[in-house]
Amino acid sequence: MVVAEVVVYDEFKDELMGGGWTLITGFPGFGYVGTIATRYLVNKLNAIKVGDVITKYMPDFTAFEDYGLMTPYEIFIHREKRLLILINNTLPQPPERVAYSVKFVDWFIKVGGLRAILAGGLNQKFKEKDEEFRWACVNECGWEFKEPKISKGLYIVGPLATLFSILNLRKVPTLLLFPYTEPSRYDPAAAAVFVKKVSRVLGLNIDINDLIQYGKLVAEAEAQLEETLKKVKEEKGPKPYM
Repeated sequence: MVVAEVVVYDEFKDELMGGGWTLITGFPGFGYVGTIATRYLVNKLNAIKVGDVITKYMPDFTAFEDYGLMTPYEIFIHREKRLLILINNTLPQPPERVAYSVKFVDWFIKVGGLRAILAGGLNQKFKEKDEEFRWACVNECGWEFKEPKISKGLYIVGPLATLFSILNLRKVPTLLLFPYTEPSRYDPAAAAVFVKKVSRVLGLNIDINDLIQYGKLVAEAEAQLEETLKKVKEEKGPKPYM
């Protein structure tokens, strides 16, 4: 088989060719921000699954969700707002990342894709003041924010960097939003920052309270786990003589 292929279900092929789409996507990178945010958007918008991206080295997992079968790389649409949401439940394997991005971006342009918004996570050690995120805009994406842009010298890495590069090469207006996060944490609170900002600029009116509360629960669970591990380590340590 080819390295990557976009598969659209027959009943949606004509509709997708209608054009005018805004792409929203990300990957499970720092803070898992991209995947958390896109899954939340799909859920809150009741978006419809219309296809999948199939790759040569695609991970062999699946699961049942309310909308049907969950697969590694899923394509959803929201008709009214002309949104096309790509959920990457996992990272494409290194040998296929360029092919994945090229195939998807070229397909996106073919069906009339107009612009893209990408979600990532930025290590909070780069935070300057009280801003929640940094951003970048290429090919006259049309959005501006008071928060600082991504600074010179800060690298974007992984499949998000590859996808962004291909979008830029294909002259697709693209906005990157990078909420601050702890790189090694599962961070719904950072994803909520992305969802809040996207909801505002696209007029989606999405309530992020569920995501914020989930973020608090995750933080509490992590704190409890850390405290438990600390106690276990202390109990296993050397005992003083009496």
